[in-house]
Amino acid sequence: MDMLSDDELIAELKKRFDQTKQALYDVKMISKKLEDVNHKLQLSEQVKSNFVSHMKNEINNPLSCILGLSQQLVSASSDPAMVTNAAALIYNEAFSLDFQLRNIFAAAELESGETTLQVSMVDINTLILSTIESFQHLIQDKRLTIEFTPQGDERNRLLFKTDAERLRLVFTNLLSNAIEFNREEGLITIQAAQLDDLLTLTVSDTGVGIDMSQLHRLFDRFVQGESGMRKSHKGHGLGLSITQAVLDLMQGTVSVNSQEGSGATFTISVPELPSDAEADAFSVDGNEFLFGDDDGAEAF
Repeated sequence: MDMLSDDELIAELKKRFDQTKQALYDVKMISKKLEDVNHKLQLSEQVKSNFVSHMKNEINNPLSCILGLSQQLVSASSDPAMVTNAAALIYNEAFSLDFQLRNIFAAAELESGETTLQVSMVDINTLILSTIESFQHLIQDKRLTIEFTPQGDERNRLLFKTDAERLRLVFTNLLSNAIEFNREEGLITIQAAQLDDLLTLTVSDTGVGIDMSQLHRLFDRFVQGESGMRKSHKGHGLGLSITQAVLDLMQGTVSVNSQEGSGATFTISVPELPSDAEADAFSVDGNEFLFGDDDGAEAF
């Protein structure tokens, strides 16, 4: 074995020292990454655990209410006022339960990657107006005012090639938030416009607004600005994450402009999607309608 000179020995020792130093640095970085992953897993498990606990109440409470009110109707006298009031309460609870379950099922489909777009010619005005109508009981309870001016007319409707069911899911979540977080006798302004192959839909409210420090996590799954005993609003922090995921699937975008105490404005933009839909066909919620010469409508 050749003897190393002092300079060569020092150089070799320095080389090995640098290699050891780099190896220790790599181990340190790997350990840090593993700690970060472990922390995220712990947070994920905690969030999911809280979500399951919260959803148990969100589902059980309406079900218990529906069952109790139904039992009252079965054994009730013929008092029309009581029957009407019970029926209205049952509808409110069933509507809330249906809304929550639709979001849960949508989240499950998105998570599994099984969601596919069903593109057709969609009447945007009809979709918006029918969604607003479905929320009328909540709008009336808070005495809110809805401002929406449909674009076009009977001859020139706002038709757009997209997935009606997914677009309605997005709009439903935005409208639900605008109602839930609005003040009594507040205002909700809805605007829809098409520029070339891009549809823009805006929902503005005059409610509590959003803390700027929360904007970066607004679309995170299962996250809400309130939690625990301080929670004063319904919901489970799933709607906006679904909105973001659905728009990603539709190659669209969502933006928010808000200031705490001054309401919030959500704007979505989606491009027109390729479709083989006929020019005289449109759909809302995935139900397609064909119009003939007699202006009659047939759903299938």
